[in-house]
Amino acid sequence: MNEIHVKIGEVKVGRQGDLLKTTLGSCVGIAFVWKVKGIFGLAHCLLPEAYEPSSIISAKFVSQAVPSLIALLKVKPENSKEIEVYIAGGANMMSQLARKNVDHVGILNLAAAKKYLDLNGFKFREIDVGGEEGRQMFIDCSSGQVSVSRFQKAI
Repeated sequence: MNEIHVKIGEVKVGRQGDLLKTTLGSCVGIAFVWKVKGIFGLAHCLLPEAYEPSSIISAKFVSQAVPSLIALLKVKPENSKEIEVYIAGGANMMSQLARKNVDHVGILNLAAAKKYLDLNGFKFREIDVGGEEGRQMFIDCSSGQVSVSRFQKAI
């Protein structure tokens, strides 16, 4: 199997025989699974929203990642129902520093993911979000399975 590691701010596409994977903390992973076409996309989003719109293919911001996935997979509005979308991550990696009544970047990233997926007509499934542990997110492009594993919380 060809492992493709998706680093912070990247969007990658995979096909049969590939394994897309990323490591998340407060970042959010967005997976597009298009089984009918045999194409898959994974974005690793660092921050919620860019200050200015951009046509660059990127996932530094969630607001860029969703349009980037759409462009790379050549998704048309009528195709959105064929695509399974999953989000993971958004942990509070600084829990000891977080103050009450202040949303941490993980929460903001998750809210932005939901917003931009909704705006583009996608139904999505949260597979492992929030908490205080980092995660790895995988797409097995041969089976179309999306999975997430959590790191053990340090004591």
